[in-house]
Parts: sequence; structure tokens; C-alpha cells
Amino acid sequence: MTDLSEPLVSTETFTVMGLKVRTTNKPGEADKIIPSIYSDFYKLDLPKKLEVIRRFDPLFAVYFNYEKDESGAYDFLLGYAVKEEEMILDGLEKITFSPQSGRYFAIHPGAPEEVVPKFWAEIWSHPEIPKIRSFQVDWEEYSEAGIRVFLSSR
Repeated sequence: MTDLSEPLVSTETFTVMGLKVRTTNKPGEADKIIPSIYSDFYKLDLPKKLEVIRRFDPLFAVYFNYEKDESGAYDFLLGYAVKEEEMILDGLEKITFSPQSGRYFAIHPGAPEEVVPKFWAEIWSHPEIPKIRSFQVDWEEYSEAGIRVFLSSR
């Protein structure tokens, strides 16, 4: 079970370019829309197209522009970190995120389509974590080292 022993950290400003969609966690929305964004991301060969301009390797799945909390609408952006001044590639969006305070959580190894939803279910049902979340900008980082999640916190 996820706990609050992870230290509070401050991030730096970073910019992500990729595919963006607005969704909610209502049944039949994000659980269908977000996997389709991943599918489109790879069908469009975006890892290859962004290879020359991306700043570092993790694939970012960013949640932001929350209407209120996990029960409202939010934006989802799947992409790579790029320099802020980078020109936007056709069909993609580029968002710059201001520094955030929050906590990183490592996700147990396994197939992302299984372990990531399980992690979020734990977060939503955890008695303390929802109280400290700020619902500013949260993200998942996918790299060879594994998957970790950043939750913006108060």
C-alpha cells in the first residue's frame, strides 16, 4: 500500500510536447480515452519523431487543469520533455509546467496497464493522500528504471 513516508520535493519548470485530451474518471471515459492516446502515440511513431528534440528519456503522462479533484474533468498529456523554445510539431501540443511541490511514488514492477490503474485506485481510496493532494499537476514517468508517479501536494 502507498504511504506518506515519501519526502516532499520541489520540481523545476519543465515543458512536455505530445498528445493531449480532456477527460474525466467517469466509467467509460478515461479508462477508454487514455489507452487510445497511448495507442495513437505509438501508431504515429511519436517516440521516433520526438527523439531528436526531447530533453531526457522518460515518457511523461501528465494530468493537469483539474476541474476540482479526481472526480472532475482534467487534461491528460502524453509526451516527452522538450526545451521550452522548441517549435511545436504538427498535431501535437506543448505545455510548460511551473515548479511543483509534491511526492514521488515508485510503482511495483509489472505490466503498466495493470500496475498503474491499481496504483491510482490505491491513491483514490487512501485515507490520507487525498487530503494532501493539491490537484495542480501530477504525472507518471515511464523509463527503463521503472514507473514512478509524482503527486502535487500541499
